[in-house]
Amino acid sequence: MKRRKIREMLLQITFQMDFQKKDFEKSALHFLLNQSLSQADKDFAETYLKNLIARRKEIDSEIEKKLKGWTLSRLSKMDLAILRLGTYEILFEENIPNKVSINEAVELAKKYSEEESKKFINGVLDAIARE
Repeated sequence: MKRRKIREMLLQITFQMDFQKKDFEKSALHFLLNQSLSQADKDFAETYLKNLIARRKEIDSEIEKKLKGWTLSRLSKMDLAILRLGTYEILFEENIPNKVSINEAVELAKKYSEEESKKFINGVLDAIARE
C-alpha cells in the first residue's frame, strides 16, 4: 500500500486523539491492525502511531513554538492532526525527507481541511524543518 494511504489512515486515528482520552492507544492500534494491510505496512503504521503518541507533548510543543499569535486550542482539530503527523515525520523519521513530509501534509490538508489551511500547514512545517 502506498504511504499516502497509510498516512490518511493515521490521520483518521490522530484526529480522534483529542476526542477519545480513555484507552486511545489500545483502540487506535486495534483499528489499525484490523485494516487490510501487508505485514510490513502494519509494522510501519504501528511503530509510527506508537511513537507519535509517545512523543505527542514534544510534537505539540514544537508546533506551538511556530504558531505566531495562535495556540493549539485555536487550530481546527483536522489541521492539528495534520501538523502532528508532519511534525512527527520531520523530527523523528530520518528516512523520510522533510520535503516529502511537508508535501504529504499539504496534500492531506487539500483533501481534508479548509482551502487556506494548506498554506498555513506548509508554513508551520517549513519553519519546523528549518530549525
